[in-house]
Amino acid sequence: MSDLVILFIMLFIFFIAFLSIFLMLIFSYKYTDLIEGHLSKSRFVANNREAFFDLGLIGKVLRSGSIASMFLIPRLCEKRGLIEKDELLSLPPQLKRMLIIPYVMGGVSFFAMLVFRFFFV
Repeated sequence: MSDLVILFIMLFIFFIAFLSIFLMLIFSYKYTDLIEGHLSKSRFVANNREAFFDLGLIGKVLRSGSIASMFLIPRLCEKRGLIEKDELLSLPPQLKRMLIIPYVMGGVSFFAMLVFRFFFV
């Protein structure tokens, strides 16, 4: 590949990474309290809220990231007793998508950066 093509690919990957960070910040600021309201029975959510409440926006990002991980690995959270069995179903699908998509985009862009670094540069 030419250097120009490699440059455009890297710029695209960085754009996706920064877009995912921006979406994480916006969605965390707007919807973390609403999502935690739907998951009020969860001991995991209550503990994270108590631990990260005083950290401001970074605390909200950490809290929403922990909730997103609950949706990405629900069986593990159920086995450990962090959430109740049907509690994740109470959250509306639109909120689930808005919560999970930025974190998945960030993970995919990070993986793409690693692959690109080790195989093309």
